[in-house]
Amino acid sequence: MSRQRIFAMIPARIGSTRLKMKNLALLNGKPLIAYSILAAKQAGVFDRIVLNSDSHIFKSIADRYGVKFYKRPEHLGSSTTKSDDVVLDFMQNNKSEVVVWVNSISPLQTGEEIRRVVDCF
Repeated sequence: MSRQRIFAMIPARIGSTRLKMKNLALLNGKPLIAYSILAAKQAGVFDRIVLNSDSHIFKSIADRYGVKFYKRPEHLGSSTTKSDDVVLDFMQNNKSEVVVWVNSISPLQTGEEIRRVVDCF
């Protein structure tokens, strides 16, 4: 049996309402979202890691950390957008067998935790 193509999708909105631009907030000199990117890379289970955002600001972060960038339609960047719609759009435009949502604002998640979840799945 061949292995499935597995993509990590790290969603990031520019328009956070409670904490403005939280994904870009610096934590120990790195943007908060960088910790999720690094954990996804350390997991070692993804064929592709994609930063999925409604703003091109995140492309430079994706480039800096060596992951892909997907610019989703602006209408999928509001605070009322449903997660299901973000995932559907991503899946329709990034062909893989499995998409794993890696939370962009969880700086304490480790690559090992992500790997164990994917292995269990």
